[in-house]
Amino acid sequence: MNAKRTLAGTLTLLTLLATPTPAAEAPKPPDVTIQIYSDFQCPYCRMFAPAARELETKGVEGIRTKVEFKNFPLGFHPFAQLAAQAAEAARQQGKFWEMHDLLFANQNALAREDLLKHAETLKLDMPRFRRDLDSEAIKKRIADEQAEGAAKHVEGTPTFFVNGKPYSGTKTPAELTALVKGEFGRHIALTEITDNLLTKGPATAPVTVEFYADLESPVSRSANFVLEELIAKYPDTVRIQFRNYPLSFHQQAALVHDAAMTAAHEGRFWQMANYIFDHQDTIREQDLIAFAGRLGLDQEKFAATVRARRYTPRVDADLADGFQRGAHGSPVIYVNGKQIDGVPSLQTLTEYVDAALTPKK
Repeated sequence: MNAKRTLAGTLTLLTLLATPTPAAEAPKPPDVTIQIYSDFQCPYCRMFAPAARELETKGVEGIRTKVEFKNFPLGFHPFAQLAAQAAEAARQQGKFWEMHDLLFANQNALAREDLLKHAETLKLDMPRFRRDLDSEAIKKRIADEQAEGAAKHVEGTPTFFVNGKPYSGTKTPAELTALVKGEFGRHIALTEITDNLLTKGPATAPVTVEFYADLESPVSRSANFVLEELIAKYPDTVRIQFRNYPLSFHQQAALVHDAAMTAAHEGRFWQMANYIFDHQDTIREQDLIAFAGRLGLDQEKFAATVRARRYTPRVDADLADGFQRGAHGSPVIYVNGKQIDGVPSLQTLTEYVDAALTPKK
């Protein structure tokens, strides 16, 4: 009987050992990353530190945030470099942020003996702290962060980046939280409204025609007609990529572009865009909602999304991109990167497409 139990127990153990352990789910990346270039002797950095620390400890509800501190000691602050080394030495023992708080709270006490007292306050391993304080590895880390900041055109402190977008100067906790929420909205909009939702024509087409347009503009409407003729002529070789370029003097432009982006999220961009082009003189919010219903979209959800301006950041991103490329009105068309302002004829577009398709000698 005992032998049977021993055998059964052995088989059970072997079964457990043979069963693969489920892989731990990889942590999701942050929605918003804040990189702060700071100097421990800078009075403005001290003013900014509480807001940064609050964000680091509490985050923003519903948004995965990550705060990264980057050392940027300024040469005219005599204790800034050594203070940065102390913070990094504390990091080696898992107490970076605690040292960060002490350094800013005692900004007039940053000499070497003061830093040693701060380390004792944090109950750090003092022999290790002393070694790390002057280690070449820590000095290199600080120098690397300074070089990284210089490459990003950081010239003063505090300078911080929210998902890569630069800001300078101090902020209150409320102001910093607002920036994070705004960037999160942008992140969502750009993630949910991707280029492939705003195209027509094969993804593998050798010619891409980018169409910067204002959906309320009659001139953009005329350009759209020509582009429809073009893609009918080149169904396998041309892809049309829509880009938002609403003009501020068109009163309904913000509304109709948000509606078009909301429809795009449901795979109905071109139907909504063409409806707007065809009803430019009379378009109202209720008309857009009703048409969304005819497209099979949930009207309440559509209306709520448009009213919340959920996808305005996607529109703004297109505007910024177009302006940077030299589009100072709409429509502007790019054929494989070559710019055409205004409404081109079908013949002109054909010449540009044929040129793009002609092998270079």
